[in-house]
Amino acid sequence: MKKNINIAWAEWLIEDCVRHGIEHFCIAPGSRSTPLTLAVANHPKCISHCHFDERGLGFFALGVAKAKAQTVALITTSGTAVANLYPAVIEAKQSAVPLLVLSADRPHELIAVGANQAIEQLGIFANYPVYQAQLAEPSLSLSPRSMLTELGHALAVQQQTTGPVHLNCPYREPFYPEQAQQDLRQQANELAPWLAGSQPYYQQLSAEPLAPPASDWHQLKIESKVLVVIGQQAREQSQAIIAWAQQAGWPVVADCQSHWQQSDTRKGIISQAELLLANQHFAQHADAELIIQFGGKLVSKRLNQWLAASNARHYLIDTLPQRINSAHRAQQRWQCQAKSWLAAHPVTSGLSNAHYLELWQAAQQQLAPVINRALVDYSELAICQQISRLQADNTALFMGNSMIVRMFELLGQDCKAKHYFSNRGASGIDGLLATSSGINQALHTSTTLVIGDTSLLHDLNSLALASRCQSNLIIVLFNNQGGEIFKLLPALAEPNKHHQLANDYYQLPHNTQFAAAANTFNLPYLKVANIEQFVQAFKHSQQQPGASLIEVSFTSGDASTRYKNLIIEVSSKDAL
Repeated sequence: MKKNINIAWAEWLIEDCVRHGIEHFCIAPGSRSTPLTLAVANHPKCISHCHFDERGLGFFALGVAKAKAQTVALITTSGTAVANLYPAVIEAKQSAVPLLVLSADRPHELIAVGANQAIEQLGIFANYPVYQAQLAEPSLSLSPRSMLTELGHALAVQQQTTGPVHLNCPYREPFYPEQAQQDLRQQANELAPWLAGSQPYYQQLSAEPLAPPASDWHQLKIESKVLVVIGQQAREQSQAIIAWAQQAGWPVVADCQSHWQQSDTRKGIISQAELLLANQHFAQHADAELIIQFGGKLVSKRLNQWLAASNARHYLIDTLPQRINSAHRAQQRWQCQAKSWLAAHPVTSGLSNAHYLELWQAAQQQLAPVINRALVDYSELAICQQISRLQADNTALFMGNSMIVRMFELLGQDCKAKHYFSNRGASGIDGLLATSSGINQALHTSTTLVIGDTSLLHDLNSLALASRCQSNLIIVLFNNQGGEIFKLLPALAEPNKHHQLANDYYQLPHNTQFAAAANTFNLPYLKVANIEQFVQAFKHSQQQPGASLIEVSFTSGDASTRYKNLIIEVSSKDAL
């Protein structure tokens, strides 16, 4: 067997990735990564996605991994190409999304000697990878078996602690197929039994143990006012939690990213905690004795503050390994899947304090006329409501960060979408379009992205990714000249006093012509200025293949003013 050794080792590495269940490989062009790129291109079971911008590629991979709930590989060349993955790696760690970064690198003799495109790559992502290692440089004096056991171990660690893995892959020139071919029979013979089969070379198998039950569970569940809180959860986990809580008769405070909309019945589901808890009278009377929280990433600031101030016993269940307790309150913490915890904490019908459930339900019912009045006029809140109403079955909704996800949380609208996404790990506004494009291509289903103007400016290159989407992708752009969220800050809330400061240092009006951006990437584009035009444009876009951009223009300051006024109206009520 005569072959370029870099090509051979890369082919064996990619073959083992496939055997470990990795299907999707996201690749940015580069010379040093040629062995890995060619190995993916020539493998019949690899699904490849290519993009010129590593930053967008990282978030695209994040979206695919979220949608498929499986590891997605990223391949880059050396140098700053690797560094551009950092934001996506951070988000993957913070939201427990499995990525495998395979970064090509210079050999050790070219590091720290002024060689071109050579930087210190191992450790470049600090402590955000759940595992990171340097693979051996392909060599006749070494066995490729160490590379394969390293991969198997890395993916086993990832299975225990979901998040990004970084394997740095150095290659010494030449690394093109026709160059410097060597006799690799000895190395190939070492791997012959493995190559003849279909199993991974090295695999660590472990079963998640059942979550240990709380020592006082049997007494607490009978005697306590129990409140269940659901943050970011996969759909099947969320449905199990809701059914479990409904059996007991406990109120369920559901975050907008919890998939509560997919439950068979709405009984006991509280989707507007952000508004409810703005009323101090209700907040004081609604305190629980036991709070059971699934998932630590909650959108509602008021809910987070209310939970932090509560004297209730607090259980928190999340798959993330890190501490999720910014208020440093007394807490019992389980690191496991929700279903595992539910199995260890059974409930029966009739456990609830009926008055406590009725308190939450009655209060939420009183919000309906207040919200309806706020949605009469054309506004960002009203368009969010329309987007929820217009979702069809089996679609996906991605809620952008900053003001947008907060508006969806505030409204708590029912929706027919099957999948709900947001990037709330680090809650950044970068990479949102790329993530949505990855979700769309992975699910092959109609997807709606609601994104702010500044967020889209961060990710304009990813319009190239969107333009390649074959399934329906509707990009709803809220253009309010940027930085609307900053108008909620107390220091900038007085428009006359701090207008220039807010304008020059926070809001940063951009006057961008998004129609030109859409045209650059050959995307259908529509601009609307009222509710009727939006509904018509959205329905039209739902019928179109591929991606399209709907720009919805608003007056700067309108959304933050309406948001604050809604909070003020609810908070001023004598009772809920």
